[in-house]
Amino acid sequence: MPWVSRHRRRVPHSWFRTTTVQAHHRRSPATIPTVIAVVLAVALLLVLIF
Repeated sequence: MPWVSRHRRRVPHSWFRTTTVQAHHRRSPATIPTVIAVVLAVALLLVLIF
């Protein structure tokens, strides 16, 4: 199904762009640890799943 791969490719890019734009606009000191925690949580989930 080509539309599934196209949709999957588009969603992470738009999500990443919105999160980086929010972090850039806020400039709050808690943003960086939150992003690091999210990345670590996603990495742990991937390690546990696979």
